[in-house]
Amino acid sequence: MTAPHAPRTVLLLHAYPLSAAMWDDQRAALEEAGFTVIAPNLPGFGGEAGAITTLEDAARDLLAALPQGEPLAVVGLSMGGYLTLELLRQAPERFARVVLADTTLRADPPEKAEDRREQADRVEAEGAGFIVAAAEKEHSPATFRRVRPMIEAASREGIAGALRAMAVRGEGRDALRGLAVPLLVLVGEADDITPVEYAQELADAGRGELRVLPGAAHLSNLDNPAAFNAALLEFLS
Repeated sequence: MTAPHAPRTVLLLHAYPLSAAMWDDQRAALEEAGFTVIAPNLPGFGGEAGAITTLEDAARDLLAALPQGEPLAVVGLSMGGYLTLELLRQAPERFARVVLADTTLRADPPEKAEDRREQADRVEAEGAGFIVAAAEKEHSPATFRRVRPMIEAASREGIAGALRAMAVRGEGRDALRGLAVPLLVLVGEADDITPVEYAQELADAGRGELRVLPGAAHLSNLDNPAAFNAALLEFLS
């Protein structure tokens, strides 16, 4: 599948419960290669006010804020991938290339959705300390050192809103059905949250290319930025 031309502006959508700072390595590589980068902090993260209510509303607000004209490339990781699917559902014509990383088109099963709602209630009551503790167990020491300040900078309202929005999201296959632009799916080989099996489902649904990144888990752009950047630049160029 070949795009008419490669877009020169790239939208980067961050994971939960982080911020646009997670993309620092990618921003540097993309800008060095001549791309314009848009990397917003979603509501409640990175010092941004407010909270996500639904992914549908978040996508609508984002589309209104993005520059008009030439279609963009979009890169979404984890929750950023869920938001990317919603952008494609609402306005596929706005995007010329799509990268989905460490994410899934599956809706939450009931037990996962309930766990997210319970976590939302808990973070509103006591703060994000338990989320920081869980992240320390989940990530490598090097990755945890980078994500900890991002989690601690997120507001209680922002974390709770994102959790509730993810809990009620639907299945995303329809957003990729008939996708008319190139799709790249990236996944860490050791991602046990959205594993390679889930990434393959995305690639199959959008008739895209799958790349498995060695030495990486769920935050593959932080776990192995060299491999992530190489795959991203090759695809976008």
